[in-house]
Amino acid sequence: MAQGSLRASVLMCHAPIVIPALGRADTAQCLATTAAMAEAASRLAASGAERVVVLSPHAPRPARAYGHYDGKALYGDFGRFGEPQLAARFEGDPMTIAAVRAEAAGEGLALEGLAGGLDHGALVPLWFLREAGWLGKVSVFGFPWEPAPGDHRAFGGAIRRALDGLGAPWALLASGDCSHRLRPGSPSGYDPRAHAFDRDLAEGVREGREADLPRELSPLRSLAAEDVIDSLEIAMGAIGEPREGRAFLSYEGPFGVGYLVAVLQEGRP
Repeated sequence: MAQGSLRASVLMCHAPIVIPALGRADTAQCLATTAAMAEAASRLAASGAERVVVLSPHAPRPARAYGHYDGKALYGDFGRFGEPQLAARFEGDPMTIAAVRAEAAGEGLALEGLAGGLDHGALVPLWFLREAGWLGKVSVFGFPWEPAPGDHRAFGGAIRRALDGLGAPWALLASGDCSHRLRPGSPSGYDPRAHAFDRDLAEGVREGREADLPRELSPLRSLAAEDVIDSLEIAMGAIGEPREGRAFLSYEGPFGVGYLVAVLQEGRP
């Protein structure tokens, strides 16, 4: 495997409750997800990646540009979830940002810097990655509110070319939760059809059909109130085909939101 190659790609949820220090007693209801998050992080950490690119649907969204957090250091805490003392710092990666910006420009895609601390879409999976002992460079990208058809795949390809061109092994971390409407009292309300979205998504990931899911699930996205498809589509643009080392790790939805964790691609260090 080439020195600058993509070593691993994982799909992780971003529900703070799956972190035991945050969820406390409630974490007992999502133990499978917590264990899967730890496994995905451990496999990424063991991949030999020196850089990690995070795709977060909760980063602030410019109208038509892909966002990125600036700086040589990235910081985030869980203050908005009542635990400001739970915080972490990560080494930023301005070199990756610059390389992605250049490749994206060639596709007609704009990038825009984001201010502030890391959003929970990035911080939750990165928390597990830090607990797995990974200490490399991190770049976090958000998405535009109004992408044109094909933009996400093109942006994923730009990420792949940029990172491979930097000559260091890297990994991709796609963050996203499934439906937010699985039961009455769910964060975004309830829709009985939301279960169909999660069922078809989990089945597609289990079968390795992630590249087809954005198109297949398009009619259900709005009613499901999901935030996983954008991340998944960019990831597939970056990973490409064929893929090796796929693994479906877990799916559950104990609080009315679906949590899916999987290894999308894994090479050998």
